[in-house]
Amino acid sequence: MGIGVSPDGTHIAFTPAMFSDVGFREIWVMGSQGDNPQKVLAVGENDWLEQVHWSPDGQRLAYLRVQRTAERYERSIETCDLKGASPTVVVSEMDVKVSDFWWLPNERIVYSRRESSASNDDNLWQIGVDGHSGTPTDRPKRITQWAGSTLGGVSATADGKRLALKRTDQYQVYLGELAEGGTRMNSPRRLTNDEASDFPSAWTADSKAVLFFSDRDGTGGIFKQRIDQDTAEPVSTPTQEVGGAVYSPDGAWILYLENQKQSHSRLMRVPVNGGVPQLVLETRNDARYECAPAPASLCVLSEESRDQKQLTLTAFDPVKGRGKLLRSIEKDPTASFAWGNGISPDGTTFALARSGEPEIHIRLLSLSNGSDREITVKGWPNLNGRSWARNGKGLYCGSYSAQSRTLLYVDLNGNARVLWRLKGFGGILGIPSPDGRYLAILGGDVINTNVWMVEGF
Repeated sequence: MGIGVSPDGTHIAFTPAMFSDVGFREIWVMGSQGDNPQKVLAVGENDWLEQVHWSPDGQRLAYLRVQRTAERYERSIETCDLKGASPTVVVSEMDVKVSDFWWLPNERIVYSRRESSASNDDNLWQIGVDGHSGTPTDRPKRITQWAGSTLGGVSATADGKRLALKRTDQYQVYLGELAEGGTRMNSPRRLTNDEASDFPSAWTADSKAVLFFSDRDGTGGIFKQRIDQDTAEPVSTPTQEVGGAVYSPDGAWILYLENQKQSHSRLMRVPVNGGVPQLVLETRNDARYECAPAPASLCVLSEESRDQKQLTLTAFDPVKGRGKLLRSIEKDPTASFAWGNGISPDGTTFALARSGEPEIHIRLLSLSNGSDREITVKGWPNLNGRSWARNGKGLYCGSYSAQSRTLLYVDLNGNARVLWRLKGFGGILGIPSPDGRYLAILGGDVINTNVWMVEGF
């Protein structure tokens, strides 16, 4: 797959493999007619690449590298020559997202940088770079002061005096009414309607309201909206950035993850009617947590080991904290798992599936000393979300391609039925209500793209 043409048009940088859900791991260069292909760079199993651009003189390549360490992710803009030698680090960031960049002809690199991990506040930054050696010549400087924007597709005019693309991207919550035992769905309607990003995570026990995470307050918080209303109400105003929230099985608590911006996070609980948040347990930043619905009482914490080679499933109590180890599973350190609800409604099985594979495979892991099994969903690639149907007879799965994303109902034999299909690339996930009548859907993102010509920087 081609990823960049040299400034003089004589060479092409490319990767021999298709992009996965986390990027690619090799950079090659060949002549413009496909001649003399040569590998330039390959990264290890815990690293991947997301962007590649040529230097203005065509003698070096700059690339965006993501390194997964034992504690967190590090994103850096680096360069090397066309033999992969003389590597340099131009910019390196922890806990914030460097997502796109462009190498200007006047010895500067301009890049987009997210100001916090829980907001859509991207801004343009620049740094001086020696065009011959690829080494930075000064410190990064901010160019823009924008809020609520996602910047992508950064490019510049030939003289490097004008750039870039400004893009605002918001995910919204949609509501679909299910039929035929949850295997079909009527055309969904939009539930949230704002200029923020909203991510559904749970339902109230009476199936009348959806709990969701939103960055509408600037840093991120937990909100609740009834399905017969147009506005949402805040549930909790944490002092730190937070992840999605779920209810405890007895409905007494709302659980959410509070990001400490280091190697760990705190799983917190707050009473459903409001009150002071309390600590449940401490865990890693990439941990996931969920609870089976009543009458089941199981809550499960999913944690990866520091070397990313093992996944553990641990029971926990919303009040007492950690419980017994349920399962320990060996894993590929390069693999990532789909989001959603993995615990079956009766609490006996955990559904685990890798995201980004060319065909969906869902492992059903027994939590009650039973047998494991695997479901193959033929013809559907790139799982990016899964949740159990309330009757336990199937799962709602999101599948994406370069052209569209599709919400599926998948029975336990792997047979898939299309519920909703959307054009465009992105995430899609359906969460069923306790009474099995509705799906709260992450999808239908609103994208407003405008070209902004920035000059005088």
